[in-house]
Amino acid sequence: MRMYSLSINDNNYDVIIREVTEQDVKVEVNGVEHIVDIREIKNVVSSHPISKQQVSVTHVLAPSTQVQPVVAADPGGICSPMPGNVIKIYVEEGEKVLAGQKLLVLEAMKLENNITSTHAGVVKKVLVREGQVVNQGQSLIVVE
Repeated sequence: MRMYSLSINDNNYDVIIREVTEQDVKVEVNGVEHIVDIREIKNVVSSHPISKQQVSVTHVLAPSTQVQPVVAADPGGICSPMPGNVIKIYVEEGEKVLAGQKLLVLEAMKLENNITSTHAGVVKKVLVREGQVVNQGQSLIVVE
């Protein structure tokens, strides 16, 4: 386990790297756990005495199962696991979706989190719009 204190664009982040596999990295950013997919790993020699690795990230998945589940207010509701900003919606009302299908992307703490369907069904309601700020536990999309 490695811990870093980072400052990005005058925002401070405490990052703990929990586990690294060939496919993903489990990280905790300011107390919220995320799973990051790895596209490729390149060895980079830094000007510092310690060599570092540069990790190219394809996307960040929704927080891992260690984050407390959020109970939906609407039957079939998919809720936000954290406060954030909706940056892209991939589905429309009336569209059929599969369990695990990406519904939208939520930006939180400068990380993009894919919000996926917990079950197969039809999108009954899209309750948010791109650019909207949402709270933890807020219903985003209803899939029945």
